[in-house]
Amino acid sequence: MRVLVVAPNWIGDAVMSLSLIQAIHDDRTLQGPDGEPCEVHVLAPAATAPVYLFSPAVRAVQVEPFVHGQLQWGLRRKVGRSLQGRGFDRAIVLPNSLKSALVPLFARISERVGYDGELRGLLLTESFPKPSKKNKPPMLQWYGDLGGYAPSRLSDPSLQVAQDIQAKACDEFGLEPGFLALAPGAEFGPAKRWPAAHFAQVAQAFLDAQPAQHVVLFGGPKDIDFCSEIVAHVQESSRARVQVLAGRTTLAQAIALMAAARQLVTNDSGLMHVAAALNVRVHAVFGSSSPTHTPPLNPSAKVYYLGLPCSPCFQRTCPLGHTDCLNKLKPELVIDRLVGVSQGV
Repeated sequence: MRVLVVAPNWIGDAVMSLSLIQAIHDDRTLQGPDGEPCEVHVLAPAATAPVYLFSPAVRAVQVEPFVHGQLQWGLRRKVGRSLQGRGFDRAIVLPNSLKSALVPLFARISERVGYDGELRGLLLTESFPKPSKKNKPPMLQWYGDLGGYAPSRLSDPSLQVAQDIQAKACDEFGLEPGFLALAPGAEFGPAKRWPAAHFAQVAQAFLDAQPAQHVVLFGGPKDIDFCSEIVAHVQESSRARVQVLAGRTTLAQAIALMAAARQLVTNDSGLMHVAAALNVRVHAVFGSSSPTHTPPLNPSAKVYYLGLPCSPCFQRTCPLGHTDCLNKLKPELVIDRLVGVSQGV
């Protein structure tokens, strides 16, 4: 059997979708006559396609040429027709937009599955009612339900980076494995972003405990200024061991480098999910979002969350103007656990 998965637009969602893909790959009822596993192909935007390149459960990845937010009817029709004759038995559409369901329709894939809304039921052969925002299941189950998989059938997302790819990435950026990674960005908004001074205190504590190691800051171009603010809070004598890679890596490079990190301190972000899937020890700080809905899926991950009466609000900026959910989440909570791990305690 051959399945096409239309991938989501956010890195974290892409990582969470790997549980569904792994379940499909391992599903014996979908195996071929000779016992070969179901082939899973992924159609993904450029922003998330590299995630799937590191999944052993994915046979092939095709980068979609669409501009985010635009219908591009003719181009979607062209891409869909290019997929005709490729033997796809089923398509699972993970994004919730109407346009995301067009390519499987144009490809004439006989089974097309997704959540309803935006008149998508007209394009799908099987549509599921979308849960309300107040009754959101964990993202793992949100995607798993589209494949008909109970929670017991869903394993944690897993990414694998070959040692030679890790080594090449480290050599390119002058790093040794075992560094502390920070992912301080918050694409959604400042209500998900821990203060720069808090990140800096954690970085300083690690550098003091590990005089031979480095701290590496990851993120996109929009995170460069905030990363610079963090570095400014680090003691001047330690700054030579702090490297800002925000805006300097591709996502594929960031994944390869993250595999070489010993620990990650992060907001609720896409890189949080990447690190968890790579089996890196994750320290995840949650503010406006919910650690129940989108937790880092790794047994060694530690979530830091105050659970204030106003949390989670799911807002980009604090509606009360104080962001206490993050400002009052003190770095000492992270430092105690992180430094103990770095010293082998």
